Amino acid sequence: MREVEERVASWPDSLHLAIMGCCVNGPGEAREADVGIAAGKDGGILFLKGKIIRKVAKADLVQTLIAEAQKLRSHP
Repeated sequence: MREVEERVASWPDSLHLAIMGCCVNGPGEAREADVGIAAGKDGGILFLKGKIIRKVAKADLVQTLIAEAQKLRSHP
């Protein structure tokens, strides 16, 4: 989470990002964000504006979240 905070701290606009560490309650909370990840033991689920987009490998969670947030900033 700290890595994500550091990488988006200088962004002038605000997006609602969610990083949830629970695959049980996380999806409900991540759906409320513009971009969200609900993580589990082996990876996570990516949400964009409330919709499930795809599963993401654990090693790719941060990069995927940042990449999708950057896309959303470019094309709201």
